[in-house]
Amino acid sequence: MSLERFMASSESLGPREIGVIASTDELARDGHIVEPSGIDLTAYRANPIVLFNHNSAEPIGACSAVGVEDGQLAARIEFAPAGVSLRADEICALAKAGVLKGVSIGFDPIECEPLDPKSPWGGQHITKSELLEISMVAVPADTGAGVVSRAFSARQKRLIQSLVPISRRSVESVLSQARRRAKPDYMLTSQEWLAREMSRANAVWATGEASRREASSRSTEELRFQVEELREIAEAQERCFGPLR
Repeated sequence: MSLERFMASSESLGPREIGVIASTDELARDGHIVEPSGIDLTAYRANPIVLFNHNSAEPIGACSAVGVEDGQLAARIEFAPAGVSLRADEICALAKAGVLKGVSIGFDPIECEPLDPKSPWGGQHITKSELLEISMVAVPADTGAGVVSRAFSARQKRLIQSLVPISRRSVESVLSQARRRAKPDYMLTSQEWLAREMSRANAVWATGEASRREASSRSTEELRFQVEELREIAEAQERCFGPLR
């Protein structure tokens, strides 16, 4: 099964959802390789937490679907509802606007072997591990990891979803962690209320901006494709009839 089929779905991304590649089998900046096919997702499916910068005190959302295909750990991230967490609102807006693109995983290594047998304490090939959390970060160790879809489009339809879904009960359990940290409206100061409303407005703007960028990118790609087609036609004519004068 190809990654495109693995991630293809008729469901669109919601205003607080993104599609990500969380881990690949590429050599990371820290000198290690984490084998995605060896990542155990069992426990993570029961607690599909998404953090900011691997900080357990800052839950920002949950994975609603996750799976491994073609050497990549892919996931669909759902941010906490608007207004529940200022941090979640901020990261959602930054991710939707294409500013924050990095994704990283927290994991527990189970089995590994040195990449270079002559340097057993150097870089490791982690063949088996357990996924603990997925984080949005500024600079990921895995250069192949990141946000791959921010707004649904026909072009992204093949790239994003049909990941193995996580039970809604597990997702809601994780999102409730962010809700428990949120103050009720009557306890908000005027500054906190204003910050929350500004965060909501930023999230709405970011979603629209992501859609606009996707449409612009799609138009550019279609134009490039048409130019390539015309060039191929011209080359075929030249081969058949000689140079055009």
